[in-house]
Amino acid sequence: MTDDLPQYLDARQFAELVQMHRQTVYQKLRAEEVPGARKIGGCWRIPRWAVEEVGTPAHLANA
Repeated sequence: MTDDLPQYLDARQFAELVQMHRQTVYQKLRAEEVPGARKIGGCWRIPRWAVEEVGTPAHLANA
């Protein structure tokens, strides 16, 4: 992972990195399926290490 990423990502940044639709990411956030994610002041903050935990969706990893 590159060091130029911020320590915490918003939902849009996270969605791009894990190659998911933003609405899918929001569903996972609400279901508490993204490790370390927190809602602060109405905005989701996701630690960048969670990208490695969630990984790439299976349909893309096997392509």
